[in-house]
Amino acid sequence: MKNWNETFRSLNVGLPDDVERLKAAGYYQEAIERIDAYLAEDWTVTQNSPRSQGAEPVGEELPQNPTPHGVEALRDAMLAQREIMRRIPAEYCYTEDEAVTRMQGLVRDFTREEFRLLVKEGRVDWRFVEGEKHYLDRFAETLLATHADLAARQIDPPAPGTSAREFRNRQHEQMERDGQASARITLKTSVGMSDEAFAAALAEAKAEGRNRVHVRAWLPIPAACLSQSEIELLDCTEPPARIADENAPQRTVFWEADLTENRRFGVEYRYRTTAVYTDPMDIRPDAQQPTFDTGEEAPHIVFTPYLRALAHQLTDGITDPAEKAKRIYDYVTLNVRYHYQPAYFVQECLPDQCARNRRGDCGIMALTFITLCRLVGIPAQWQSGLSVSLTGVGCHDWAMFYIAPKGWMYADCSFGASMARQGDEKMRRHYFGSLDTGRMVANRAFEAPFDPPMTGFRSDPYDNQSGECEVDGVGLYGDALDTRKELVNYEFL
Repeated sequence: MKNWNETFRSLNVGLPDDVERLKAAGYYQEAIERIDAYLAEDWTVTQNSPRSQGAEPVGEELPQNPTPHGVEALRDAMLAQREIMRRIPAEYCYTEDEAVTRMQGLVRDFTREEFRLLVKEGRVDWRFVEGEKHYLDRFAETLLATHADLAARQIDPPAPGTSAREFRNRQHEQMERDGQASARITLKTSVGMSDEAFAAALAEAKAEGRNRVHVRAWLPIPAACLSQSEIELLDCTEPPARIADENAPQRTVFWEADLTENRRFGVEYRYRTTAVYTDPMDIRPDAQQPTFDTGEEAPHIVFTPYLRALAHQLTDGITDPAEKAKRIYDYVTLNVRYHYQPAYFVQECLPDQCARNRRGDCGIMALTFITLCRLVGIPAQWQSGLSVSLTGVGCHDWAMFYIAPKGWMYADCSFGASMARQGDEKMRRHYFGSLDTGRMVANRAFEAPFDPPMTGFRSDPYDNQSGECEVDGVGLYGDALDTRKELVNYEFL
C-alpha cells in the first residue's frame, strides 16, 4: 500500500509550468484538473513518433520509452501538490469584507483602512483563491497576539491569569541557582472524528455494502530523552493495538477498530521533566566537532542559495561553534515576527520562506535555526510535543544543537522572540541553551513515520503534537479531526 506521506519528500521537484502558474494565481481546481491529466498521460503514446502527429508509424517498431508513466519524483510531487491545493482554500477562508467584519467584532473602532495598512506591512497572511485575495483563518489571533495596541482595544479581553512571564523568570532564577528544575506532569489527551465526519464515513461505507468504518488512531506520548524520565501510561479509553518504543522518533500510542458508532480514543500519562540550565557561551569547544545531523532532509531542511548566503553572512570569520549558533539564534529571535501559520501541509521550504519573509511560528523558527546550524556544520535536531503551563496545554516546537564536549543543548526561538518583544533580554538569552519544565517531548525528528505507519495523508505529515486519525484509509484533517488536551496535575519537585 502506498504511503501518501512519502510523496512530500519529492515536493521540491516542482510542478509543470502551467500548473505552477495556476497555483500562483489561486486557480486551484483548474490546477488539480491539469495535474490529473498529467498523471493519466501515457508517455509511450505521446513520445516523439508519427503517432504524436496523428499518423501511424510505418516500418520499424517504435523504440521503448524509458519512462512510460513519467518521472516518478515528479508524479509524487504532483500527488502531494494536488492534496495541498485541495486544502489551501480552507486555510485561507476570509475575503477582505469578511476579515474586516471579523476584526470589527473583536477590536473597537477598527477600520478597513487599518486592515489594509496591516496587509501592506505584511502583518496579515493572504493568498489568491480563485484569483481573489483571501486571508488566513487565524489572522485575527496573530494580530491580537503580536500588536499590543490592538489587544488593548479588544471588545472582550481575556480575563487576567497567572503570568507566564513571572513563572518563567522565577524558574530561570531557580535553574541558575540550583543548576536545574524538575516537575511531575500528568496529562490527558484524546483523538477522534467529529460526529459529522463519522456520519459521512458511515454513509459512504453503507453505500459500498459495509455497515461499519475502519478507524486507525495515533496519539503522541512522552518519549525517553534527556529531559524526561519516569514515564507512565496511567489509563487508556481501551487497550491500544500498539505502544511505540520509548525511543521512537515520533512516539505514539495506536488503536485500530471497526466502528458502527463514533467514539474517541484517549490516554492519560504521567512523566518527570527536568530542565537543566546551560549557557553555551561558557563552553570551551573541542577542536574537532562531530558531523552527524548536519545534512539536508528534503523537503524543508534544504540548503537553498538564499539560506547559504544568510548563513555565510551570519558566521563569516567566526570559528567558535557556540558563537555561530548564537548568531543564528540572534538572527531568528530578533528578526522573525511571530505569526500563526496555515497548516504545514500546504507550505513549501519553510526555513527559506521564514528567512525571506521574517515571519513564522514556533516550528518554522525552529526549522530555520536547525537548517542554518546544519549549513555551518553544527549538528541540530527537531524536538516537539506540548507546552504545559498552570493555565493550559498547547502545541509547541523547538530545536536542539550539539557542541562537543558539552553535547546537546536547546534553542527555543519562539520563546526567545517573545522575550525580545517584551524587552526581556535575560529570558531571551535563557532560551539559548536552556528550556523550562513546561514541556512534553513526543518527537525527536521532523517528518518521521509512525509505528505502525499511517498511509493516508496525515493532517500534518511532518510533526505530531495532537494526534492523527485515518478512516477507511483516508486521513482526517480540519474540522473532521477532533483532538483534545487536558492538564491533570503539574507538581513542582
